[in-house]
Amino acid sequence: MLVEPERTPYDLRFRAFGFPVRVHPWFWIGSALMGSQLLKAGPEFLLAWVAVVFVSLLVHELGHAIAFRRFGSHADIVLYAFYGLAIPTHEVYGRGRKIIISLAGPFAGFALCGLVYGSQQAFEWADPRRSVLVWFVYDRLFWVNIVWGVLNLLPVFPLDGGQVSRELCGRFWGPRGKRISLKISFGCALLMVAYSIFCVMDMRGAGAGFTALFPSWFPPGTVFTAILFGFLAYQSYQLLGRSAWEDHHWDDRVPWER
Repeated sequence: MLVEPERTPYDLRFRAFGFPVRVHPWFWIGSALMGSQLLKAGPEFLLAWVAVVFVSLLVHELGHAIAFRRFGSHADIVLYAFYGLAIPTHEVYGRGRKIIISLAGPFAGFALCGLVYGSQQAFEWADPRRSVLVWFVYDRLFWVNIVWGVLNLLPVFPLDGGQVSRELCGRFWGPRGKRISLKISFGCALLMVAYSIFCVMDMRGAGAGFTALFPSWFPPGTVFTAILFGFLAYQSYQLLGRSAWEDHHWDDRVPWER
């Protein structure tokens, strides 16, 4: 489960579009670790990468927060090591509303991607012949918001796609929907782990051209995605076991009926 990290005296705090934003120190550390290989190109590229992650994750969470506001709930935004949270002041009810809130984050990222691409087509502000660093920022803003948005839409809990899957499964299968969505989450996460491992083996020359089966624009799996989805698969497995225990041990009768 993604939980709000503890507050620290080193948190960066500000407001964006009226929403309080808190950036935990581990956000900067986690972002730097993800892009640590960029130090070979120069520290300015690593700093640019951290800025790209900051903007992309903030826009994603603003999408959720604006959707919460649309349905009558304020929200606080927290950016942590490898994820962000939009924390509502009170719960929003209704499957349709919850689905819209979940989808608002990835689609805010897609909107940012479209804005970046459109501005480049109109003004050509990023040209590798003039500045490799500016081109790097453009390229990463474009691809990060596409790839992360697509990954977030996978039906893996607690990603946004997993939240949507849970609501849809609850709509069609009622009380069994939660367990069905967790089974989908577990299976999909395992597939992502296998895909990432095959991609890493190909990149290291130990594979058999696995990535050649996909188009050039298809995002390859990495060590990071293998670890991430391995953790999410384990988490879904734990939740599935807990759900099975509750189904057999939970007694929801009122006291005088027991």
